[in-house]
Parts: sequence; structure tokens; C-alpha cells
Amino acid sequence: MEVPNTPENGSKCICGTCPTYIEGDKGFFCALDRSDKELEQKGCDCGSCALWGEYDLSEGYFCTEGKAT
Repeated sequence: MEVPNTPENGSKCICGTCPTYIEGDKGFFCALDRSDKELEQKGCDCGSCALWGEYDLSEGYFCTEGKAT
């Protein structure tokens, strides 16, 4: 399911704590789309995010694979 890009949803984002995240990247990848940076998949915290359950997400690595649809 698509995650709306709203300030409320953005405040729930935990991308910054993920092992794959690179400091200074935009985050909120499930709504905004993948990173413009070249990332190495080092683990995925998407399943721990409140947005995961709220929007019935089933994939992960939105930072490398693209936003939720």
C-alpha cells in the first residue's frame, strides 16, 4: 500500500536508525522513493517501523528498492 508523504507519517520514520542508512540521506524512503546514494544492504529495520503495520507493508529495503506501492 502506498504511504502518504505527510508530516505526521514523516515523524514516525525510523530510517535514520537503520544499519543500511547513510548519514545525511533523506530517509522516509517508503513514501519518497529510494535513495540517490549507492547503498550497501546491511540490514533492514522497515518491519520495526510504525508505518509498516499502519499501511500493511510487506516488503522492505525501500531505500534501495523504491517506495511502497
